[in-house]
Amino acid sequence: MRLRNKSTLLVFIMAFSIGFCFLNSTVACEGDSDYSNYAKWKFSNGQPYLYVAADNYYTLGYLEGKNLAFQTAWMKLMIMLQAEQIGLSYDVAIYYALDYLDYFSEENILEMHGIAAAIDFVQIPFMNQIYEITIDFLDVLAQNCFWDIYYGKIIPILSGYPQPPLIVAGCTAIASNMGRKAILGQTIDISLLMQPTASWVYTKIQGKKVFSFRTGSMLAMGGVNKYGVAISTNLLEVFNVGCVGKPISVIYRSALENAKNVRQAKNIILDNDFTLGWNYIIRDRRHIIAIETIPNSYSVERVWRGKYTFDANIYENPYFKSFMIYPNKYVERYNRVSELCQTYSQDGKLNIKDLFEIFSDPLVARRYTSPDPLEVGTTGSFFVDTKNNVYFCLGNPLDSELGLISSFK
Repeated sequence: MRLRNKSTLLVFIMAFSIGFCFLNSTVACEGDSDYSNYAKWKFSNGQPYLYVAADNYYTLGYLEGKNLAFQTAWMKLMIMLQAEQIGLSYDVAIYYALDYLDYFSEENILEMHGIAAAIDFVQIPFMNQIYEITIDFLDVLAQNCFWDIYYGKIIPILSGYPQPPLIVAGCTAIASNMGRKAILGQTIDISLLMQPTASWVYTKIQGKKVFSFRTGSMLAMGGVNKYGVAISTNLLEVFNVGCVGKPISVIYRSALENAKNVRQAKNIILDNDFTLGWNYIIRDRRHIIAIETIPNSYSVERVWRGKYTFDANIYENPYFKSFMIYPNKYVERYNRVSELCQTYSQDGKLNIKDLFEIFSDPLVARRYTSPDPLEVGTTGSFFVDTKNNVYFCLGNPLDSELGLISSFK
């Protein structure tokens, strides 16, 4: 594969494909006359998100699949190419994913079956070829286990990347408690090649309301629920081989659908054997908890000085740092976030305007500065203020107006 040599063509294809995706989804997503089962692409201040309401999980999945067909197909293609890059076949991803199947709830499985049933095939123009990507349940399963398998098993076994990876993430999250009024902000950073997999999805089912970031057909990857419980996402590359357990996508979805406060979300997250290195910041209206985890059940609730805390793909716990494959990889960004938090804080506190300013720094909200498809940049962000207003964008907040979810109706 020669991704770098054809990167300019790739950027053109990706830009065309993203527009094509939303155009066709908007046409196809109109629900039937039954508004209890309904999906529509909506826009807030120019920012797209998929709104889906359903009375059962299979229908929820079907409506998601119908409208996220392109994102799901692109994710499958990326996993196929990533497997090829490290000398494996796509079937290996399926083989690994089957081990995790018992950790999905009945509702999760129904939803994933619905997603698969809604997608026949998608044609993707990529690198001077047309790929006809088909989707079935095992493809959706593999996508929901991908981060756990790749970062919890493959990367530790290889002791790092054999070459620059196609699929990579590196996010930044900051939270502050201002006199028992908590706020949170997050950038979600992935490779340019992965950008077309990204979406924001607002689901409404059986009284549960969740606004979450997704890659492909993932059930969730960070987000906010109707109670104002927000969970950030930060990946760690560690030497420990992760156990087979509840995948990250399932943990997020369960916490966001069921937790009414920080304590409940924390208990849902910690009631697991960890499949990969992952850090969380959890926020509700009044409280913040920061958790650092490494595979095989190690976790610690981080204690921070002052009234704010932040994550940038690095451990603060000295013992945990010894498990990092790349202990110096994110230090510059981590130090910059620390410097900015100190600059903007008043008595150790940050308000939502401070977060907007901090996330306006180009080292925090990273632009894609070249057509290199393997470059990592900010592809989405969200902020939650003291009133549970959610500001979000699909893209870099430096260059994008923020959409607004002002209430969970």
